[in-house]
Amino acid sequence: MITRRTKFELKAPRARAHILEGLRIALDNIDKVIAIIRQIRDNRYCPANLMGGFSLSKAQADAILEMPLRRLAGLERKKILDELAELLKTISYLEDLLGNASRVLALIKQEPMN
Repeated sequence: MITRRTKFELKAPRARAHILEGLRIALDNIDKVIAIIRQIRDNRYCPANLMGGFSLSKAQADAILEMPLRRLAGLERKKILDELAELLKTISYLEDLLGNASRVLALIKQEPMN
């Protein structure tokens, strides 16, 4: 049960970290991202151009396009990087737990029986 729960708990942080990695890439290349967005007249092609220009996934490109540029370019950088760091710690802990049977057994012993 702990292994299943841990695998389930790992999905959300991985998905969010994936998006934050894309936002970090956009922040590191903000001028190029803005140029790509401005060049595209049809919004249907914009995600593809971002994906190709920066090796982003569709989900990452969509997240970049959904975020207002002032938020992406402004003070949000620190928040994004801090959140990413926390998620990476959580992911590391959960992956370590999944890879270590003795830690799983220790958790089983700690959890109350229903």
